[in-house]
Amino acid sequence: MEKIKINVLDNSYEYDKGISLADIAKDFKDEYEYSILAGFVDNEFCELNYCLNRDCSIRFVTASDSVGNTIYKKGLLFVLLYAFKLIYGSSSTLKACHSLGKGIRMRSDNALNEDDLNNIKSKMKELIEKDLNIERVLVDKGSAIDYFINNGDLEKANTFKYLTNHYVNLYKIGDYYNYFFSYMPISTGVFTSFDLSLVDDNNFILGFPSVGDSALDVSYDLLLDTFNICYKRAKRLGIFTSSDINEIVANGKIGDIIKITEVISSNDLLNIAKSIYDFGDKIRVVLLSGPSSSGKTTTAKKLSMFLKSFGYNPVALSIDDYFVEREDTPRLPNGDYDFESIKAIDVDLFNDNLNRLLGGEEVKIPTFNFKKGVKEYLGNTLKLGDKDILIIEGLHALNDELTYDIDKDKKYKIYVSPLTDLNIDNYNMVSNSDLRLIRRILRDNRTRGYSAEHTISTWQNVRDGERKYIYPNHSNADVVYNTSLIYEIGVLKLYVLPLLYEIDSKSSSYYEAVRLINFLGMFSAISSEEIPSESILREFIGNSYFE
Repeated sequence: MEKIKINVLDNSYEYDKGISLADIAKDFKDEYEYSILAGFVDNEFCELNYCLNRDCSIRFVTASDSVGNTIYKKGLLFVLLYAFKLIYGSSSTLKACHSLGKGIRMRSDNALNEDDLNNIKSKMKELIEKDLNIERVLVDKGSAIDYFINNGDLEKANTFKYLTNHYVNLYKIGDYYNYFFSYMPISTGVFTSFDLSLVDDNNFILGFPSVGDSALDVSYDLLLDTFNICYKRAKRLGIFTSSDINEIVANGKIGDIIKITEVISSNDLLNIAKSIYDFGDKIRVVLLSGPSSSGKTTTAKKLSMFLKSFGYNPVALSIDDYFVEREDTPRLPNGDYDFESIKAIDVDLFNDNLNRLLGGEEVKIPTFNFKKGVKEYLGNTLKLGDKDILIIEGLHALNDELTYDIDKDKKYKIYVSPLTDLNIDNYNMVSNSDLRLIRRILRDNRTRGYSAEHTISTWQNVRDGERKYIYPNHSNADVVYNTSLIYEIGVLKLYVLPLLYEIDSKSSSYYEAVRLINFLGMFSAISSEEIPSESILREFIGNSYFE
């Protein structure tokens, strides 16, 4: 048998030509904390049933990284759907709505209780213990449409209608087929950790481990109300899936949806301004935070306009001017400065200045010199009038440690994030993280000259910082402002596709670029001509009123 050389974990090994990734993975399973789910072969992503016929390097993928975590999550969802079908039959519907913490919110047309959930969980464990094969089947688009129509899944059939591909990949467990916008493991036995938790009669959470964290706890209380509002609005507009929005584009009615969506978004922010006004003179500090590319800058400036309409004079105060001196900055384990840590902020000085400002004093405001790594006093002073209200936006704005000495009755906290209820179909959600990444690619390129490759390569570090510093504090917010716009993906598509196509196939960012290109292919393009200058979206595509 002819041999090939395989490089794994910086060592070279010989294997028979034609060996599968799965067989090689067996030799290295003890080297990884989690089950091996897939692999990169010379930078090309491959499922474990891929057979090797040449010398190459392999990088295995597990649930501990973002690619593997997505595979684990979607594969676990597949098992859940199959278990649900076996228990309730094909006439009952189960929908994946959106992510919530370390889980996916599922909506059933059957009323469910704890006993029902335990039965579903038991059936899932049974399927996992059997280690059933998960097969990928290539079928022509017409046959796929017929299959889903015959099985009552009209949403999925409509999704395929707008695809330009002649063939689609379906996945199969037993006699159950489905389509997923993701790769899959090759068997059910890898799903060692999951949970189901009841929300109400028709909703429950499918819990799964997150990247680098095997815990299954799911935090969703604050965001649940926001998603419920999203769902009600989507229901009124009749827009739940990519095919719904694509049909509106095809019918030439997207202009109306843009106008309606922008009015809704502005009204939400106006209502926040009104709620601040309703507190009377009590609120003196407004704090905004949220994950990257949520539209915080536009939100803060637009909120300031609305507050002015209520008679306030909003005054911006930058946390960035309150960094500690460079020699006092905490460091990461690798020795680099940890500028994202709250310990990088001089919180004592910040609270002293805030208290004095709220007490009516004139305060000397520092300016941080990032080149020298020191605070400088350049003559900038600030004194608040009776109608002045501080607007503070930043990474740690919702962390009570940042404003530990400020009376909580004087603070109003806003969590800003795009939280979309739009899905590709019943089982393929639009990831809020993907939406923010696409926004960030555009903003980084337009305002900083960064390539899409650079933004993608640093995205995991950004996400790690969000998990560490933002998400643990989001429940401190008084209100959530949802910056998602139901039409935006079609607009973003026109701007971001050329940037994604620039990424070379040898780049470490190539797989993510291809994944995003395929994702954007599910949506029809939408012109930006009718988008108003004050829209959140203008922060990313340009020509914003607030720039």
